Amino acid sequence: MHKEKEVPQVSLQPLLIFVVLMLMVLMQMTTDQYIPSLPAITKIFHSSEASSQLTLSLFMLGLGMSHVFYGPLSDKIGRKPPLMFGVGLSILGSLCCFLAPTVLVLIIGRFIQGFGIGCCGSVGRSLVRDLFTDRILSKIGSYVGIVSVFIMVASPVLGGYIQEHFGWRFNFLFLFIFGIGIWILAWCTLPETNHHLNPDAIKFRVMRENYSILLKSKVFLGYALCACLASAGLIGYLAIAPFLFQDVLGLSPIEFGQLTIFIAGAICISGIINSQMVMNKGVSYMVFFGIVFMLMGGFILLILAILGLQNVLSIMIPVSIFSMGLGFTFINAFAGAFHPFPKMAGTVGALYACMQDLSAALSSGIIAFGKWYDQLSLAIILIILGLGSFASWYYLASKDV
Repeated sequence: MHKEKEVPQVSLQPLLIFVVLMLMVLMQMTTDQYIPSLPAITKIFHSSEASSQLTLSLFMLGLGMSHVFYGPLSDKIGRKPPLMFGVGLSILGSLCCFLAPTVLVLIIGRFIQGFGIGCCGSVGRSLVRDLFTDRILSKIGSYVGIVSVFIMVASPVLGGYIQEHFGWRFNFLFLFIFGIGIWILAWCTLPETNHHLNPDAIKFRVMRENYSILLKSKVFLGYALCACLASAGLIGYLAIAPFLFQDVLGLSPIEFGQLTIFIAGAICISGIINSQMVMNKGVSYMVFFGIVFMLMGGFILLILAILGLQNVLSIMIPVSIFSMGLGFTFINAFAGAFHPFPKMAGTVGALYACMQDLSAALSSGIIAFGKWYDQLSLAIILIILGLGSFASWYYLASKDV
């Protein structure tokens, strides 16, 4: 068994790392590359903004549901089959979106995309843990972080360019072609890495017992809810921003896509600061530190909205402050939720990611049905989510001393 796991580390390590990174790139691009196209989709289908926003809500719903499916399944039958199935399903979803004759078919296609692409997160993390350990694993984590921030900026910019020059359908055609390329690359290069299959992994009784342990843990719930509400804030912004910046402020799709550099930059800064502070202050304190920034950003945005100051900077500066809070919260809530359960890492990861993505789906769904597309609405939403994060930290996570 030991020799089987050493082969890829020695001979194929750079290629395997590249494939894992490409899976993460595909997942990120599938999530938000099309966001600059939302106003155009609304006009072309003669639909409401709410219907267009449901393409994001249903994607996040599918993504959230997928984690509790792929994680246990990859423990039972291996990593590669669920990964190939999931990426293949996301490719079919991209094709469905590209050919969609109505907004309803587009929404269904986005759900299929979300449920399929969730394998990249669930199975991808497990695959990396199978192959690499210790310093190499930490190094790969750094690579993933760098690539994620880069794609966070590049994906909406690319989506805006494609929208402006070719139209919204070509964003999904791009994802279809790119997805096929990644599927072929993964099929040809990735070995099966799970050499300790667990036949009981998908038994309902075992899953119920494991999830019950986690849901009864105040520490897990506290940190997970902090991350859930922070994630809901980010997706809430993505649901409102295309209409606010393009329809109200008159930005082009390319100009709107470029605004993500504010968010990515803020998250990068929070990561740098966190690396210097967390060893002295601890995880719980850093989550609280992040929540303070989230609330600060929300209240500044609210004050500017009340004063009637509505322009790119009056929105993006407070959103960037909120995003710094997201960075602190995401990094440390993840560590805090996992720390008490070292022998249940797979189950913890699946439930944590499921809760986070379902919260994002709920957030964007509420925004869609509430028809809130202005600066004031965004400010109120960010403040409510920040207060919810504080309550979760104070009553649950702060007990982790």
